[in-house]
Amino acid sequence: MAAFPVSPYRTYFSSFSDGIIKNLFLISSAIITARSTNLNTLKDSLPQLLENEKTLPDSHYKRLIRFFRMEKPDELVRCILKFIYRLLSDRVKYLVLDGTQWERGSKKVHLLMLCVVYGNIAIPIYWHQLDKKGHSSEADREKLITEARGYFNLKGKILLADREFVGQQWLNFLVDSGIDFVIRMSETCYKIPISEATGAAYSKLQKQAYKRKRGVFKQFHMNGNTFSVVILKNPKEDLKEPLLYFISTLTDKVRIAETYRIRWKIETCFKHLKSNGFNLEQLNFKDNDKILLLVAIVVMAYVLSIQQGLTNTRTTLKTYKDCSKTLAVSIFRQGLAKIKARVWSLLHFFCLLQEVFCLLYKPSWLVR
Repeated sequence: MAAFPVSPYRTYFSSFSDGIIKNLFLISSAIITARSTNLNTLKDSLPQLLENEKTLPDSHYKRLIRFFRMEKPDELVRCILKFIYRLLSDRVKYLVLDGTQWERGSKKVHLLMLCVVYGNIAIPIYWHQLDKKGHSSEADREKLITEARGYFNLKGKILLADREFVGQQWLNFLVDSGIDFVIRMSETCYKIPISEATGAAYSKLQKQAYKRKRGVFKQFHMNGNTFSVVILKNPKEDLKEPLLYFISTLTDKVRIAETYRIRWKIETCFKHLKSNGFNLEQLNFKDNDKILLLVAIVVMAYVLSIQQGLTNTRTTLKTYKDCSKTLAVSIFRQGLAKIKARVWSLLHFFCLLQEVFCLLYKPSWLVR
């Protein structure tokens, strides 16, 4: 144990033993080097990371199993949250809410995830395992935001979400919480209150939207609150959805349409957590507490990768057919490559942590 400098991190994990802290970072480094969340795969990385080729693979596997059988896994998740987000600065304006789901055998995994947009990157800050197929309910979302507000100052942020995240109770909850939003909605959603509001009828708004490059805008009232609706022509020629519909608490139609585009960042985040990064879908747990703990460790590895990727970033651009440009290699993949090139053992991983440790501070949006 003396070979591994655990003591600097006791402040963040005060309720846990040095052994737990060591194994936490061991598993995080294994996830990075193996790019997997399957314990059977991770165990094969442990001999190199521990610089011990004599221990049998079965012993390494049992070590991983014991870690996830710990008491108070939810408390460790909270400690991980407090630890990793001190790597981020105050540049947080947008929130994105979405879900990702898959099945592993008979187990249904449905992660409802709240992200902040840090610079140009979506980073998860809170999540629930819904343990069901289909969309989240309004109660599911309210519970997630309520708990997240215990850790993060969300007031004044702008939440972006897709069509399934509507509902009058939910929208009123966001208003009462001081959270602005831009949410895409279906053609028929809130059609009656929009039509009854002063101004052009709903059908006229739709006709005007085809002709106006920046779409049309109208305010309406619902349950004592004022909302904006923006309708604009779909930039993609889609016969099924020729028009796009948004509901928002913002009052600038151009800003509403432009802001919603940021929502796509969470899809890129999901891709990095799964197929393009750590293969989260390979997790082989059925217990929800274990799943949530593993997700927290994966997010820690993701945040460390982002932090490393933002250092001396290669800015080579890739140009697409529509003339849009993006980094040829994402910030995440650059950071992941840097860590994999340096971390040959757990001791190397601790050395990396010590380098970034001096950057840890408390951003204003982190409550606790």
